[in-house]
Amino acid sequence: QRRVRGVTNSSMVVSLASVVTVSMMAAVAMAAAPPNVLFIVVDDLAPAMEAYGGKAIAPSIARLSARGTQMQRAYVSVAVCAPSRTAFLTGLRPDTTQVWTIGPYFRSTSRGQGLDVHTLPGWFRSHGYNVTGAGKIFHPGTPSGGMITSEGGADMCPGQNPDRTSVCSGAPGLNDPGSWSEPYWFCDQYTNDTVQSPAMQQWECALHGRNRSSSAVYSWPSCGGGCVQSDQCIQCFQRCGTWGEAGTWDSCDCPDNCYPEGLIAEQTIKVLRDKARLPGGPWFHAMGLKRPHLSYRAPSRYFHMYNVSEIGLPVHRVPSRSAPPISYSHSCQASVHTSNMSEVELGHAGLALYNGGAQQCVRSVMNRTVKEFNHTAESFIEIQSDDKAVRELRRAYYAVISFMDSQLGRVMDELETTGLIQNTIVTFIGDHGYQNGEKGEWCKSNNFELAVRIPMIVSPPQGQNDPWARGKVETGVVESVDLFPTLADLAGLPLPPQNLAGESLRGLLTKEVGARNKTWGLSQWARRPSCTTSHGCIDGGGNPWEAQPDVAVMGYTLRTERWRYTVWVGFDWGEGGDPKGVATRPQWDQVSAVELYEHEGDTGDYDSGEKYEWENLAYDEAYKATVAALHPVLVHAVNTGQLKPMRPT
Repeated sequence: QRRVRGVTNSSMVVSLASVVTVSMMAAVAMAAAPPNVLFIVVDDLAPAMEAYGGKAIAPSIARLSARGTQMQRAYVSVAVCAPSRTAFLTGLRPDTTQVWTIGPYFRSTSRGQGLDVHTLPGWFRSHGYNVTGAGKIFHPGTPSGGMITSEGGADMCPGQNPDRTSVCSGAPGLNDPGSWSEPYWFCDQYTNDTVQSPAMQQWECALHGRNRSSSAVYSWPSCGGGCVQSDQCIQCFQRCGTWGEAGTWDSCDCPDNCYPEGLIAEQTIKVLRDKARLPGGPWFHAMGLKRPHLSYRAPSRYFHMYNVSEIGLPVHRVPSRSAPPISYSHSCQASVHTSNMSEVELGHAGLALYNGGAQQCVRSVMNRTVKEFNHTAESFIEIQSDDKAVRELRRAYYAVISFMDSQLGRVMDELETTGLIQNTIVTFIGDHGYQNGEKGEWCKSNNFELAVRIPMIVSPPQGQNDPWARGKVETGVVESVDLFPTLADLAGLPLPPQNLAGESLRGLLTKEVGARNKTWGLSQWARRPSCTTSHGCIDGGGNPWEAQPDVAVMGYTLRTERWRYTVWVGFDWGEGGDPKGVATRPQWDQVSAVELYEHEGDTGDYDSGEKYEWENLAYDEAYKATVAALHPVLVHAVNTGQLKPMRPT
């Protein structure tokens, strides 16, 4: 028989058959193995990228979308970091966890059952997964069990450390509360160029923290490790003149890994390489990227991707006269369009009741400088009218999205290079939406579409006999709280014994047209009418029940495919925040304001939130029947959060 390089045709057939058999066995084994999970969360990310009809250049997000299903209408529970993350990481609504703002830790609230609550990463850990995290997943600091306001925490060992004054002695047991298998790898950033982590700040409880070692291996006991900047990076920022300097945006010719996003991507790549090199049981890795959160900082080349003169301006530069002032992030900023106090009273009775506070509020907001918002504007009036400042802010937001997207691309490359993509579920979400001058609004902290809508992508494993849709755009309404049951379903895990607010999206991920029971999304915002100028309470800090002498209210907003319906009602916070949830409930007989916006014809492009939520139709007689039909649906949705976390056993 003819030989090929010393091997007969028959023996070559045997050899090839052996290779094919081994490959098939490996594929079968991989298919039979529990899927891994790469869970990606991005801070302050609105669907402003090209894949969602926006202007931000983000090819890696488009690439991930092509691998799975892009949720075109996905909504968070609260448009600010800590309560939004608490909601989708526990699968529970804010009224259940009693976390409505940046401040409370759900283990200390949750209607008296905080230590019983299962988190998404913790649920996978309790089912044999090795669970790790890097960057910002839980809001750092006291909102997740940290010892100080803005650092540490991450829900590492709440059962061991109820007073938050000591380090974790070891990994929590399978049945103990806590989210991670290994010490958490923190990486955040101040509003200057200094990264935040127990290692960078040299906490004694962070192993190797005193050495600021970027190659440190963290082990128990620990309060967590994290990113450190090299001396070369610090020197680069010093040469640029931004080191230690606060500002809304800055760009320097420094490497990507001088910033948190680059460092978090490097840590995640290291984790993926370790998993590929030393395969063991299934793993769950959470990657939390900081940008595009303020301040907008990235290497200069990402800013150079955009010509500032070509950046578009918002369609509406001031608040709508038809919307109640309480609906806006700065309660009284909305009343710059009127000096008629009767209109303020009509818009929100609670505001007028605060001893004439509305008038004081207008003056305070007008005079407040906004150095923290941009480089040039001196007041909210100017920030609404200075085209150059608005364009620069919007360009900076797009630039840092492009920077974040580049780091996502590096991680996606590693998933493919290692072959881990074949058996890994990848999810990608923003923790809430964002506003860049639309209707005079900046940042988040309200119930409008642009604040509560997020990008959300789910990509199941890409093995053989692939039943999943690829490149699908799902236009039905979904919620971030749907992620917990979805991931449990895709991984073949049972659901935890708690009152999950969401439902599995599995049916929407297949090649067939899927159906689901829930066709609405619910968001909410706690408002303190007397708070008008303090960032702490405007943007979700503090506790609503501490608002005196005015009466705090809750704004609930229901999103269906066609409508957004919002009601601002009184809320019983209970004494001291009612930690056991005895009294916590809305007071439906105390309605301050109502909003109704029609989204008929809305294709889901990024700017649709501004276009379709300008005219409040709630008080139009022609829409009286629509309001009457939507109200019981909203009440039903709200009632899904009026529960204790745990189901009765």
